[in-house]
Amino acid sequence: MGPGVLSAGDYVIVAISLVVVFGIGLYSTLQKRKGTESVGFFLAGRSMPWWIVAASLFASNIGTEHFVGQAGAAAAGGIAVGLYEWTAGYLLLVLGWVFAPVYLKCQLTSIPEYLEGRYNKHCRFLFVVITMLAYILSKIGASLYAGAILVKVVTGLNLWASAPIIIVATALYTVSGGLTAVMLTDTVQMVIFVFGGLVGTLVSLKLVGGVSGLFSIFRKTDLDYMTHLIHPLNDRDFPWLGMLVGQPFSSLWYWCIDQEMAQRVLSAKNLDHAQIGAATAGFFKILPVFITVIPGMVARALFELCESDGSFPEWCADKTRPLSDDNAANEAYPLLVVRQFPVGVKGIMVASFLAAMMSSLSSVFNSASTVFTYDVYQRFWYPNGDAPPHKLVLVGRGTTVALTLVTFLWLPMIDNSSRGLYLVAQNAMTHLAPALVSIFLLALFWRRANGEGAFSGFVLGSLLGIMRWIFTLVTETECDALVKSGPQGQIQKLTASTWLACMNFNHFSMILLAFTTVVVIIVSLKTEPPSQSQLEGRMFGNLGSRKKGYTQPASNSPRTSDAEQTNPTPYNPFADTAKVEGNRHHEDQEKESPSFGVAGVESTEPQDVDLTDLRPFTWIEKYGKTVANCLAVALFLSMTVLITIFH
Repeated sequence: MGPGVLSAGDYVIVAISLVVVFGIGLYSTLQKRKGTESVGFFLAGRSMPWWIVAASLFASNIGTEHFVGQAGAAAAGGIAVGLYEWTAGYLLLVLGWVFAPVYLKCQLTSIPEYLEGRYNKHCRFLFVVITMLAYILSKIGASLYAGAILVKVVTGLNLWASAPIIIVATALYTVSGGLTAVMLTDTVQMVIFVFGGLVGTLVSLKLVGGVSGLFSIFRKTDLDYMTHLIHPLNDRDFPWLGMLVGQPFSSLWYWCIDQEMAQRVLSAKNLDHAQIGAATAGFFKILPVFITVIPGMVARALFELCESDGSFPEWCADKTRPLSDDNAANEAYPLLVVRQFPVGVKGIMVASFLAAMMSSLSSVFNSASTVFTYDVYQRFWYPNGDAPPHKLVLVGRGTTVALTLVTFLWLPMIDNSSRGLYLVAQNAMTHLAPALVSIFLLALFWRRANGEGAFSGFVLGSLLGIMRWIFTLVTETECDALVKSGPQGQIQKLTASTWLACMNFNHFSMILLAFTTVVVIIVSLKTEPPSQSQLEGRMFGNLGSRKKGYTQPASNSPRTSDAEQTNPTPYNPFADTAKVEGNRHHEDQEKESPSFGVAGVESTEPQDVDLTDLRPFTWIEKYGKTVANCLAVALFLSMTVLITIFH
């Protein structure tokens, strides 16, 4: 592929989409006068409505790695990779109904804060280290690796010719506008790549006669397994037990614990907005199967038709890189765009790819800067939590600039590698997820879990995961030799000497989760129980009553909670900060509340009345909880029906 694959019209479409995105980022930066406040910068003033929360959750998740890696996995293994998307709908319900109530109750700014409050500072620090490594090595690498493939295949250019402008521009609106700019541009980017993805799907399916024609091609070419979500237990890539049980537990880290996703619900106006946003994002997760998985399968179907009857000859011209090969399959969707899409549609698709890349990078930049600012800078330089807000914002912006430089350092490594360091780092990070999930679930549901037990399980579980990861690298060739392709898929026959290293990771994740849990339980029972202050407000079901329509206070203190809205004595999850803002908040409460004399008789003294409190209730204030619960039920049923239909 050489330059000139795109026409002048395609480049105009790409340019217009970029101008719109950067224009929205600039506009939000100029309008957001709270940009100098820490909560305004890192949590968008805790004022985001449900629809922006939903769009940002979805857009932050969908990146160029979906159009490359997920479409490639679909080309190699079929629709089963879609289980990652449809089970995510269930996990978004867990985020909204299990984790979000606790996070909002504690008024967190970063998720590691929760670990120190519930366990100890050692758990918090270890989680910060793993989070920062995951962002730098895995998430930034994922976007750049996928972007390198897309740019090279579709435009014929190397990554250096286009990525620097995109990276710098993305960093600029992230540095200037903080989370507000990120979430607003996420919303625009979501519209762009969903529209482009749907256009790509329609064009793709037209080539093969629709979904029925696509599935018919696979049945005729002895690839019927590619049309089913559920694969045999000994399938190498998508065994049903691992995909339905092990994978959702491991994915809890990403959807419910990782700062990038949790930060979206932390920015919501209140719990109703957070839950409706999470449920709506769950419905959006129906789409990736159709906008990335199906096109990847179409590319594989065209390759199989070329092999069987000679139609679409361009798809089997390169015998050295068949789409049945896992590595070559990563180019499935970009090649589909180049070979089959008309002028104009190519431009729409490139705009979609770039929008997905920018949304991923901006989310990582902002989330990583939040974690570093609050969990490293403030934690060690201002342990009492009294860092001036302008300094927090300055450090956050400096962290984003530093991450931008790190991103540039990644470019030569990504550009000169076929699989490279990114995939190695990505695999390593996934081996750390089960230990993290275990200590968070025990923190929420088991009162006896303490800091000693959590830290022991965290360390030992992580070490076991890394040891197994190293083992898989050493035995990779031996494991590949155990796989045989057949009508049922990529079937793997394990032996007594290879089962540990070669078993599917989603199966191993269940073992690792159980191991970590046992360690935490044993050590916790052998040591002192946690104090009541460590449990109060930090466990599921131990949150107190929620005032209907409660809106998060948009103060500079990240640790004020809704207990401060209702109790004479402010509830402070960390007991060392938020004193000034908490007192100021209670003074405001006293002004707004009627004063009572002896025996509860209301005073006749004139009181200041805030007329803004007399406004009509919005529909969310009236029916928010009902709407959220109805959406949750509908989402659960929708995902279950889809999985049943395509099983």
